[in-house]
Amino acid sequence: KKKTQISILLLATIAMVSLWACLVLLFTARVLCDSSVVEVVIGVSLSLNAQPQGVLPPEVDAGASAARQANSRRILNGLSLWKTLHGATVHQYGTKRVHYSYIILEDFNNVTIMQQNYELMARDPNITLLMGPIQSDFTLAAMNSWITYGKPAISTSSTQVDYFKNNLWTFSILTPFNRLFQSSVPVWTNAGVRRIAYITEDVSVQFSQCSAVPEVVESYGISVVAKYIIPTASVETPESRKKAHDALAHMRELDPDVVVVCVYTTNAVTLLEVAEDMAYTPKAFWFSATMSGLTPLPQANYIYSITNWSPAVEYPADIWYGTPQDFTATVSKALDVVPDLYLATSAILPIVVEQAVGNVFKAGNDQLTPDLLRDAIAGLKISTFFGNIEFTSDHLCKHENFVLQLIEGHQTPVAPLAVQSVKLIYPVPTWQDRIFVVPPYFSSGLYVHLVVLSIICASFTFLLLVLWLVWWRRDVLHALVLAGSTIALLYPLVVVGSPSASICGLRPWPLNLGFAISFLALTALGYRERALASDNAYVMTKARLIKIYALLVAVLIALLLIMSLGTPTHPERRAIDPVRPAKDVLVCASSGDGTVALSVIVFVYLALVSVLGMFFAWRIYYYARRLSYAMIWCATWLTGWFVTELARTYGTGDPAVAFVLRCYFVFIAFVGTSTILVFPRFRRHLCPRKDDDEESGSDSDSFSESDSFDGDDKDKTKPQSNDTLVLESLQIELEVQRARIAELEQKVQKAPQPTPTVPSLPLGSIHTPRGDGADNTPASSSQPSEAPALSDRSRRSQEIKKAKRKDSHDEKK
Repeated sequence: KKKTQISILLLATIAMVSLWACLVLLFTARVLCDSSVVEVVIGVSLSLNAQPQGVLPPEVDAGASAARQANSRRILNGLSLWKTLHGATVHQYGTKRVHYSYIILEDFNNVTIMQQNYELMARDPNITLLMGPIQSDFTLAAMNSWITYGKPAISTSSTQVDYFKNNLWTFSILTPFNRLFQSSVPVWTNAGVRRIAYITEDVSVQFSQCSAVPEVVESYGISVVAKYIIPTASVETPESRKKAHDALAHMRELDPDVVVVCVYTTNAVTLLEVAEDMAYTPKAFWFSATMSGLTPLPQANYIYSITNWSPAVEYPADIWYGTPQDFTATVSKALDVVPDLYLATSAILPIVVEQAVGNVFKAGNDQLTPDLLRDAIAGLKISTFFGNIEFTSDHLCKHENFVLQLIEGHQTPVAPLAVQSVKLIYPVPTWQDRIFVVPPYFSSGLYVHLVVLSIICASFTFLLLVLWLVWWRRDVLHALVLAGSTIALLYPLVVVGSPSASICGLRPWPLNLGFAISFLALTALGYRERALASDNAYVMTKARLIKIYALLVAVLIALLLIMSLGTPTHPERRAIDPVRPAKDVLVCASSGDGTVALSVIVFVYLALVSVLGMFFAWRIYYYARRLSYAMIWCATWLTGWFVTELARTYGTGDPAVAFVLRCYFVFIAFVGTSTILVFPRFRRHLCPRKDDDEESGSDSDSFSESDSFDGDDKDKTKPQSNDTLVLESLQIELEVQRARIAELEQKVQKAPQPTPTVPSLPLGSIHTPRGDGADNTPASSSQPSEAPALSDRSRRSQEIKKAKRKDSHDEKK
């Protein structure tokens, strides 16, 4: 037993020691393996935040500071996307394992802090490569640090060509801005441009871009006739607006073919708005940047711009992001933004570093030195979603830039011809001749779909109206229901499309007037059915009912006339949605202050009509179910229309969805109402059956066609009902009323006869009873007394006439 215990203990000890030995070996192997991983760190200085107060003298270039902050956020988004998709993994190059990361330092929009950041990162041996800065006016200052400490760097912005001469350490992905307009020259030559002028801001970057234009165009026979410098601005002020007006007035005097604009977004918006106010339209405005911030601006339609990358340009798919369209979809899904030039640049730069580092180790090198990395970047040739990446001897990328034109909210490539997707529009339309396009959710297939469906539904109800007038022309109220439905179904035709002044005035009419005509007619039918089915002896005549109906419709017409004439609407150009692409669109806008109040009054009036109709629908349910169903159907779906109208006015949802829902509510409401109301009558007229039992109560149509409702008509022909059971019940009720009349006659005969007092009777006719009960009537009077008999007959006759009127009314039922 002891030997067994010792053996078990020994085996357990050996197993535990073996386990610990394995763990130690695994840990040692992991450490050895990790020690072979090469860390490649990319350093960049960004201007993500404004400069704190009291740190350094404030930045004087406010416009450049705002642009630098916006572009810095785009660079950060691109680096985050690269790290999420590619940078977090360890890459294997032969026997070397490489891990990539980046470090960001904040420079608070200050060039001094930026220089300090790059000097710090350039001296740090753990940082392999530098990136940036984001703005061109910082590039030269940053280059001094890169060159001094001999560390490779890739610029994320355009710079001067001279910056790269004899510069062995700096590379540029983007085209230098003094060569920016080279791709535009062939476009100008083909379009016949001979005279150019430019407007630039008084900052180094913008001034350098426009100042290079004369050098670029001098050998093509194009002359620069004027230049105008305006101060930079971060916000629009009256002074900046006056400067823009003076610049454009100077351009209009010289009348160049093309006006080149080198400004930041704030001044760009001001220039375009002032140009519209002045009605000045050159043949083209040519901007030096893509101006993505101008896309929602209606005045920006047809402007030209220059860029190094656009998602609209086709390139073969790469192994990192695919095609430019795939990259756009990836960025939109991951970051919920639309990629632009700076975000695409920040996403492509780490890929350039990856490929260069891989080429260093694939060449058999054991270490990654700055010289080896610089030479690997210089000899790089790769195809990416950004285009072909290849550098010249000056370390400038051979990637060409493109000319874009903003057409109907889309940045469309128009040059060079290899990437042109549509023909450029030159000269652009003047402000007076601009072709206003329809809103994006009223265009193409959706517009055609709604228009066709509206015409089909209106044609259907109009056909029912024609058939009704042919077969039952005397029944006016049913015909008015169909006529009002036809008018309301034309509602989409005056809403979709580009409006004119007359269309804007007509827009409130079809739906409101059609609803009033149709639903008020349904309400009148409901009142008539209730009056005929009740025990009330008073029944309103048809003529009086139609007069009241016409009065109620006239009230709505008066409200709509006040709205159209008192607060007239007119076409006004505006952007549909700041988030959506810009459109030069026309919308109907009111020039009066009482539009909202009148609209509320119209809606309240129609709501009261709906409530009144629903009351009658409830009261006549057991007498005319089909009419009750029609009223409930119409009111329910139009309530949905009213809710979507409120959602469109006060909500933030998609206006396209709200508009489509409103159209479908109108279609379903009026087509369904017309079908429920008149189709059974058509069916009985065309295919009569003996066992027709349309409703469980009375047949409302039997009264619609007869004249028994009209107390002034002479034709008292009793209508013939197809409902045998109802007819029998009415006959039984008639016999009961006749029995009541007979009972009343018997009670009258048995009742004691009162003696009337007639003071003016002659003496011979006085009846004096004697005390013994004998009759003391004179012998000359052989007939009984007539006075009490006449009184009894008169009262009895009145009671009988009243009962007969009741009998006649029941027969009409």
